[in-house]
Amino acid sequence: MELYQLRTLVAVAEEGNFTRAGKRVHATQPAVSAHIKALEAELGVQLFHRTPRGVELTDAGGELINDAIKILSAAEKLRARALTLQDQVSGQIALGLCADTPFLHITEILARMADRFPKLNLKLSQTPSGVVLSKIHNKEYDAGFVFSGNPYSDLDSIKLAEPEYSVIGAAKWKDVLADPTPEKLSEFTWLMPTSDCPFRELQLKIFQEHSINPAQTIGANSEEIMRPLVVEGKALALMRDDEVEDLLKSGKCAICPSLGRHPVELNFIYRKSQAEDPAIAALIEMVRDIWGV
Repeated sequence: MELYQLRTLVAVAEEGNFTRAGKRVHATQPAVSAHIKALEAELGVQLFHRTPRGVELTDAGGELINDAIKILSAAEKLRARALTLQDQVSGQIALGLCADTPFLHITEILARMADRFPKLNLKLSQTPSGVVLSKIHNKEYDAGFVFSGNPYSDLDSIKLAEPEYSVIGAAKWKDVLADPTPEKLSEFTWLMPTSDCPFRELQLKIFQEHSINPAQTIGANSEEIMRPLVVEGKALALMRDDEVEDLLKSGKCAICPSLGRHPVELNFIYRKSQAEDPAIAALIEMVRDIWGV
């Protein structure tokens, strides 16, 4: 058997669908089917049976899947060990970012990685937390920062912080936001996170609890987009406590205290199978040290 067949086996087991598994391992649906058939022929057992929703592991498949995961993990460790023996780590780490680089201390991470692994490159991509999680799971990213939790069993997480979020608007709305009615808050335009962002659910919860029915919403995830729209009085938004503090000090915004402060977990996510890869292990160590966890 080949390692690529075992990777396909694990992908199909976790996705429950040949097409989605194919996207994950960068293979066509017929190729995925061929990998599984070849593996079944070699092992002499049926690994999956079809259901109305896709495929599920058979009893035999369920018995063997953990062994397949262990074999793949051992192969990753072997590759990592070989790199260590070469005393040289090169290549690229794809890192997903759920927030602005200063907040995530990316400059410090880059400096330390450059010092320890000068031939290793970091590729940074800022996307919503849900996208970061999905791309790590699908092996498009090697690791990343996400808000909220981790639904995948093949990924590990480190809780870094729990920043709080508050609703703010332009300074000119200070008197209105000090003690607003639901009707008044509903008259405002609100910046609304997309469906891949955990803040969307939080904001919808705030709307429901305070009987707010916004007249208009604007989709936005990036702080760089949100900040000027809030300051210019175009919309209200949920913003992180450190940004709220800076804007309050500069007199550019006003807070809505009646809507409360809302803590949200920030986690660092990586694949369990890569935990002993020299570069990933070093990155984990740096993140822990920088964040003091």
